[in-house]
Amino acid sequence: MNQPSETTARITYSKTNQARYIAHLDTIDIICKALRRLKLPYIVSQGCHVRPRISFGSPLPLGHASRCEQFIISLTKPIETEWLQNNLSNCLPSGMDVIKVEQPAPPEKKGANGDLVTYLLGFTELETATRTMEFLKNPETSFSQISKGKVKNYKIGKACQSIKCYENMSPILIEAEFIQGQAGLPSVSKILNALAESLDKKRDNLVKIERISLIKL
Repeated sequence: MNQPSETTARITYSKTNQARYIAHLDTIDIICKALRRLKLPYIVSQGCHVRPRISFGSPLPLGHASRCEQFIISLTKPIETEWLQNNLSNCLPSGMDVIKVEQPAPPEKKGANGDLVTYLLGFTELETATRTMEFLKNPETSFSQISKGKVKNYKIGKACQSIKCYENMSPILIEAEFIQGQAGLPSVSKILNALAESLDKKRDNLVKIERISLIKL
């Protein structure tokens, strides 16, 4: 019996506005349903629950926006790129849009050394942005969080690789690069949760949290 030929497509998509409150597993379900609706010639997984053979990147924390979410899907043949981008976007809810389609998918690094993640943080006032700069750029910044009923202590250490502020923007923007996925380093989600707690009543001045780049190291 002849086996179907196989190619891959890497699809980059955004999650903004209300879509940033869609959980990771729900996002996977939404995308798989959209792929079935388009009747793409995808290769299916084996096992009891048949679904498109698809792999997703690192989960986006709930409430964070992103313009760099990705998945790779296995197909029996290439699909016209512009058609796939436009029609898949039309099948997704508001706030989720396909930004780029690459066929075949570029070779992926294993990410054994973690990920380099870039975020944009937006603020309505300079004082809160300045406090955020001080919090993130100090490797001695420490915080505690409860995980599985136990209190865990963290230090930012080298998790924040670089940080810069754009005061003339509206809102005021901070661009910060983080390493995550390395032993001993807190995740970006933990760091930003701790930042919000440290800002206390000023946390409402943090009006934008958006992931703009994720590179496997």
